Amino acid sequence: MVLDALVLAAWVSPIYYFSSLVGGEIARRIRRKRLGRRGKVEKIIFQIPTVGNAETTNRAFRVVKSYGFPVETWVVIEEGDDPSRYEADRVVVVPRDFQCECLYKARALEYARRLRKDMVERGELSPNYVLLQGDDDSIPSREFVEECLSVDADIVIGTITPRPVTVLGTLIDYERSVACGTQCNLFTNISSPIWGHGEAMCISSRIDLSVSYDVSDIGRRGQKLISSEDLFYLHKAVHKGFKRVYNSTAKVYITPPLSFRDAFKQRRRWMWGHLRIVLYGLLPLSSRLRILAVWILGLYTYTVSTLGIFLHHFGIVKFPDYLYPLLWATLIMWLLVRGVSIGRAMGWKHGVLGTVASYITVTLNFILHVAALLKGDPKKFEVIKKA
Repeated sequence: MVLDALVLAAWVSPIYYFSSLVGGEIARRIRRKRLGRRGKVEKIIFQIPTVGNAETTNRAFRVVKSYGFPVETWVVIEEGDDPSRYEADRVVVVPRDFQCECLYKARALEYARRLRKDMVERGELSPNYVLLQGDDDSIPSREFVEECLSVDADIVIGTITPRPVTVLGTLIDYERSVACGTQCNLFTNISSPIWGHGEAMCISSRIDLSVSYDVSDIGRRGQKLISSEDLFYLHKAVHKGFKRVYNSTAKVYITPPLSFRDAFKQRRRWMWGHLRIVLYGLLPLSSRLRILAVWILGLYTYTVSTLGIFLHHFGIVKFPDYLYPLLWATLIMWLLVRGVSIGRAMGWKHGVLGTVASYITVTLNFILHVAALLKGDPKKFEVIKKA
């Protein structure tokens, strides 16, 4: 009886995902209307932190500059990198002796944030800007930049759109578009975010100048932020009272992992970044519970749903006849949710391919995350190859 209930709960879980997909779009439209239009902005500071990836960083700068908006490009690099390699309006070099409550990428972002704050206080930078935070392997679309300028939000995140560079990487990252459709669009637009997107996150100057990457003023003292700084910052801003956050359906183009090894390193960094936030109390309890709930739901649904197929085949799990139409309907819902989410981000061809390959995608991600969990905490920010 208990086993039957566990399998049934997993098999009808697409009802939740379907509801969150529909509810997310309703929430987005309501939030978009209520936020209204942003006042005139003098400039967009398009900032990319990188560890030597000059080629991909410069490409992103050139693309965003070509949109014709008032953009000032900032690249944030570590001491020892060659500043002349970057086509940026400002090259920010993080000194080796700079210390704060975070490490690696978060440390670089905090240094650049403090620099802007000092520049505003000295009158060298007008506070009438928005910060467009990007990664060195992502490019925000013109539509996303337009929303950053037009929507009067504290933080805007976009919809992750993988570029089909490799078959394996694309199959794996279909899941990111699904997560945007079923998680980000709903929870961000009701001011209870789960995921943040470092690939492109637009931050108002009032947040940039007042909310730091420090842990001690929001979480447990003595802890260092190592990774998942995008998620941490979005949650922290909301807890600090900046609840006007908005998830846009405008696209942010990313490069999927170029190999299975890179996919593993990336997922391991994400998973343990989230687990450190949960286990070490880097954010308040409400945020940690949401993050943990999504992880548990995903792992539970895949494991029990797959196991349930075999249990049902061998007659160990049985359901009344009247439930089978519902179970077939939830299977169709699951495929529909995935097809719509992927298709909206990547086009109808990928929507079809992503639907057909649904089980392959979720299996690959399950293997990556379980392997990452078993491998343990890397305790550092592991970077992957960029293209």
